[in-house]
Amino acid sequence: MKTRYLITTVLVALPMILGQASAGEKELNKDQIPKAVIDAFEKDYPNAKPEFEEETFEGKTAYELEYKENGKEYALLYGDDGTLLQKEEEIDSKSLPKTVAQAVNKAHPKAKIKEVEKLMKPDGTLTGYEVEIKTEGKEVELNLDTNGKIQKTEKE
Repeated sequence: MKTRYLITTVLVALPMILGQASAGEKELNKDQIPKAVIDAFEKDYPNAKPEFEEETFEGKTAYELEYKENGKEYALLYGDDGTLLQKEEEIDSKSLPKTVAQAVNKAHPKAKIKEVEKLMKPDGTLTGYEVEIKTEGKEVELNLDTNGKIQKTEKE
């Protein structure tokens, strides 16, 4: 019985121990990213030093390249053919529109906001917000539209 418990514990904890990102995200290194994605990113951001993740976007495999510039964090999401799918830009939680902040507070009244990103189409059109919170000892990621409606909740 103790052996079964130990094996179960190890299997559950292993992804966390290995540094695997949660919520369907998987950390990768540069040589695991399609060449078209690397070429597209390096063309527009030749001096950036990104970190790489694989995740699912609108039901398809996508590649997120995160980098810092001028003290801010950015993430670009690409399809495997190098097509830019989405841009993310870190913003101060005080910059959240009132309706979005109220929706987060209503859904999780005791939560502390850890990080906020605005989500944009490739042309820069705002599509929503990604709000990472900590509540009841757990980290939760909320995706909200521009009106504050929660579109998706992911527990980390």
